Parts: sequence; C-alpha cells; structure tokens
Amino acid sequence: MIIFALFIFNIKAQPPIGYYNSAIGLTGAPLKTALYNIIKGHTVQSYPLWEWYDNTDLRTDGKIWDIYTDNCYFTYSADQCGSYSNICDCYNNEHSFPKSWFGDVSPMNSDIFHIYPTDGKVNGIHSNYPFGETSSGTVWGNAKLGTSTFPGYTDIVFEPADEYKGDLARTYFYMVTRYENIVAGWETDDPSGDAMLDGTSFPCFEPWALSLLLKWNAQDTVSQKEINRNNAIYTTVQHNRNPYIDHPEWVTSIWGPASGITNIDRNISISVFPNPAVNSVHISLNGTINKPIELILFKTDGTNVFTKIENNSENVIDISKLPDGVYFVTLKIESFFKVEKIVVLK
Repeated sequence: MIIFALFIFNIKAQPPIGYYNSAIGLTGAPLKTALYNIIKGHTVQSYPLWEWYDNTDLRTDGKIWDIYTDNCYFTYSADQCGSYSNICDCYNNEHSFPKSWFGDVSPMNSDIFHIYPTDGKVNGIHSNYPFGETSSGTVWGNAKLGTSTFPGYTDIVFEPADEYKGDLARTYFYMVTRYENIVAGWETDDPSGDAMLDGTSFPCFEPWALSLLLKWNAQDTVSQKEINRNNAIYTTVQHNRNPYIDHPEWVTSIWGPASGITNIDRNISISVFPNPAVNSVHISLNGTINKPIELILFKTDGTNVFTKIENNSENVIDISKLPDGVYFVTLKIESFFKVEKIVVLK
C-alpha cells in the first residue's frame, strides 16, 4: 500500500493547473512516456551552475544545503571549490547521476535536477560509483563508501544519508523519464552506469538497482526541501518539474512490482453510480478481492483530493463539498489499478 504521507506531501507540492493532464489515468510504461512528453524540452542551462543555488539549495540559515555532510557551513558566493584536501574545504557541483554514465553531454550534464551542491572532498569520494547500501563502508561526512551489502550487487557503492535516499531515488527516476528517448544507449558509456542501467527505455534499471530505488522512495518520503527545490527549478531555472516529487505515488504506478498479486481477479468490473453525481458516489466492485482496496480521488490536474483504505467491495465517496468538475478515482489493489472518471454537478 502507498504510505499516506506521500499524499500529504503531494498536496503541498502543487504543479500548475493542467500540467499533468495527459498523464491522468495511466500506469506503467505509458505513464512514464506521458511524463516524458510533459517534462522534456526544458530550458537548458550553461555553467557556472552554482549561480542558481541561492534559489534552489540554501538552508534556512542561508548556507549551502550539502546533502553529503552535516557540519560544513558553505557560503553560497564564496566557497565554491578550486582545490581541496579535506572535508569542509569547499563545495562543488555533484552530478548525482554521474556524468560519465551519459557521456558528459548536454543537456544532461547541466540538468540541475540531478546536480546538487556538495562537499568537494566527499563528491570526489563518490566518484562515479553506483548508489547502494554498505554495512561496513568508510564514513565520509554523512555518507559511506564500501562493498555493497544490498542483494543483487557485490561491488563498491556509495551510500548517502538516510534522509536523502528518497531524494536521490526520485532524482534517478526523473533522469530516466526526462531522457526516455536516449537512456537505453547509456548502459555502455561507463561500467558503473552499466551496473545500474539495463539498456532499455523501460524499466531502465537492473533488478537490484530498481529494488533499491523503490525501497528508498518508500522509506524516505518527499520532504519540504524537495518541494521547495522542485518549485524553484520550475519557476526560475529550467521551467520543468520532477513529477515524482509532485506525485511520488507514480513511482509505484510505473515501476511497482507486479509479483505478489495473489487472489485477485484481474477481470474485476467496477460500477460507479450515479455519474454525474451531486453529493455521493457509490463504487461497487465485482470479482474476487481478498486484499485491502485503496481509493484515490484526484482532479484532472493531478491534485490529490483524498485517499482512503477499504476492505469492502461496496464503498461510498462523499463529494458534497467538492466543486463542479471532472475527477478521477483510482482503485488500487497492490499493483492492480482501475481508473474511472466521475463528473460532479451541483
């Protein structure tokens, strides 16, 4: 089941009205492609990228928000790296999705969604190693470098702090969506990239890497930092958005595992009545259902109205306080989806 917190944050991270219209009601690879068509064609930036960080990556104390260290206090305008020897000497541009993985070419190498200001020393330690989990790695700042202990991969990985794992997972999902038209060709650009990428436009990631990113996306939900950064990049920098910050539930809608769906009749039929409706909508499901049902009501622009979990095949949604308009209701049973349109009339 999708965690409620995801929808709470989703309400705070509002895209422009209609921004995601063409993605509504889709799941799987078609949803990813629809999102690609929405977010492609962003305003490409040139170096020096640090000039944007005062809009995108400042903490409340005015210092640079470095996701790789906790105790460095970098001044935006003065502490960019030249040379460095130690942690906290300076900050530079961290291509969290290493630029060697895509040949260090435009527009990926200046796409600020995956470029973060980080401590220069720790950035160098990360190098182009895949993200991962390690139980015995060497600590650098609030990150670690060591041998992977995550199932499916046994080489060297870089593990960020827990509070930024979801941020980076959603960054990776953004990258393979924004560059859906060329991501399949990146697998051979770098051995470390090959370790995570599978040479396809979908699902894009090797099984171990996808499992890791799905885990991080679920465990570290969208933060206010991400919301603010997403809005700033849209408004002042690139004029596109990371859809997985606005709609973190789309990660599982696209990549969520299909395995484990047991005792569910895939020919479930749904009746929605009355439709159009005024005060309430009845939803009736016919079929074998032995799992909790998640009901998600959202507007045509993708804004979540409410989410509820039910164990009954007969449900009623109160729409008495909703304004006129078209809405969609998604019924989710594990990774099984049904989407129906509802018209509200007053």
